Amino acid sequence: MAGHFRIELSSGSEAGAGAAPTKGCPAFVDPAVRVWSDTPVIRIGDHGCIIGHLFEGVQLSRRITELDDVTVQAILASEGRSLLTDFWGAYVAVIVGDGGTVSVLRDPSGQLPCYYRSKSGSLILGSDVEDLATRGPGAVNFEQVGRLLISLDAIGRDTCLTGISELLAGECITRSTAGTSLSVWWTPWRWTDPGQQIHFDAAAAKLRRVTTNCVRSWGGCFESILLGVSGGLDSSIVACTVQPHTMLHCLNLVSNDPHGDERSYAARLATVLDRPLHERHYALSSVDVEEPVARHHPWPVAPYFMQSIAAIHSQFRANHHIEAHFSGNGGDNVFCSLRTAAPFVDRFLSQGSRSGVMTTLRDLSVLTGADGMTILRHAWDIYRRAGHAPRIASDTSGLSKSMSETLVPDRSLHPWLDVPKNALPGKIGHVKQLIRAQRSIELYPRKTHPIHIAPLLSQPIIELCLAIPTWLWVNEGKNRAVARAAFEGIVPQELLQRTSKGGPSGFMRKIYQSQGRKAEDMLRGGMLAKAGMLDLSIFDGAGQPTPDGSNRARRILTLCAAETWARWWSNAI
Repeated sequence: MAGHFRIELSSGSEAGAGAAPTKGCPAFVDPAVRVWSDTPVIRIGDHGCIIGHLFEGVQLSRRITELDDVTVQAILASEGRSLLTDFWGAYVAVIVGDGGTVSVLRDPSGQLPCYYRSKSGSLILGSDVEDLATRGPGAVNFEQVGRLLISLDAIGRDTCLTGISELLAGECITRSTAGTSLSVWWTPWRWTDPGQQIHFDAAAAKLRRVTTNCVRSWGGCFESILLGVSGGLDSSIVACTVQPHTMLHCLNLVSNDPHGDERSYAARLATVLDRPLHERHYALSSVDVEEPVARHHPWPVAPYFMQSIAAIHSQFRANHHIEAHFSGNGGDNVFCSLRTAAPFVDRFLSQGSRSGVMTTLRDLSVLTGADGMTILRHAWDIYRRAGHAPRIASDTSGLSKSMSETLVPDRSLHPWLDVPKNALPGKIGHVKQLIRAQRSIELYPRKTHPIHIAPLLSQPIIELCLAIPTWLWVNEGKNRAVARAAFEGIVPQELLQRTSKGGPSGFMRKIYQSQGRKAEDMLRGGMLAKAGMLDLSIFDGAGQPTPDGSNRARRILTLCAAETWARWWSNAI
């Protein structure tokens, strides 16, 4: 498989002391660091290496497998920062500096996972959290589990496993004789200049060039790709811009309800691409609420329908050679899918009342169906909060009052939400979306499965989209308007114009109908309840054919997924 790695850092002769034994010869060795990788690394001379995929930061990117002397010197002279300006990809870079100082940088896309822990004098980093954490009593950090259940926006570097942290996208961790330090080397705010002027047509043309370059660069790395397609905008963009010679398997997942059957859209896409469409149905037989969904994640964020997807993928790989899973994941987030009044406020703050703010008001009305006065009231609320710390959305349903009062966050722990004073409200929302997109990108453990690539989360696409004003993304009342315009003539018109989107919500209802009682029984006598985290009144009326009943059922399954994950890591199942 590709991308599994382990890095052990320490000062001087302590390198690797106390670390779990690692099989095989290291790919890079220095007195202060050792690196193991299951794929060839890119050497930075004798001063480090790069794990993962690296591409040139030019209009027609080429994958880099080795560095010339000039590039090596530039990387070392910048202490690694030139990687962020001259290249892009999905990588973790290890750079050895003077005096045995070692820096580990994770690229801004976050597509190569990187977790770390301190152990017996060493700092150990790896792609698979199961290499770093040990199952058993005390393995689960229940406070972080509670924080996660309240709000994804409140999660920073700490995971839900005791002693395990995440090296966030764009961060660098440095180990020297003086200790360990963390630095943010890439921040989204560099790309969100409020005064920057860009016109809609120019933005769309550039987005088309940059996205096509990134997707084709990724596609050229693999001979056979499995792409999940729904006929939605994001997966369709990926499908239509992959290299034509790549063996692309298009897979559409179907649930037996009208909102979960998108075969007609996916079939139209496959016809245009002249590629076969593989259709598979979600199966209740693949779901067991007593089993953890994604135990390789350091957070219990994966929903139960992922068990069925995993079974489908496993069967597909048994019959086809697959080197990578591709998806359109993160497209909504990168393409700024906002449905608030923030674009109106952004335009007013940037251009004043005599600009096209009334055009944006009309666009938002068409997009959301709300009347102008309603939008203006919401805009006023957003305007009054401009300059204040970002709000953290929270959901305390199903959680005890005592725990909620303790853990409801008043601020984000993610450094990207330490926002500049002149940050526009809509761009704050855009950045929040990017943070959410980077949570648990990995479908499967890298040690045992093909990797997952979300091409739309590539650094050049992220940086460009951050620079596009929020009001352009709602142009003419269209959601993700710049992306729709960018791929006119490439993505079929009926897919570009889709305003609704299906999904597995109907399948999740069936999961609750068939296994909801089992989920409730697990929660009543489970670890979350014993930790004082639950409000068991969440069970009252759950599953009733009302919006509240449906919301309660979904929440119960979310809580149960956290319960089974915690039990597995606590070695209780």
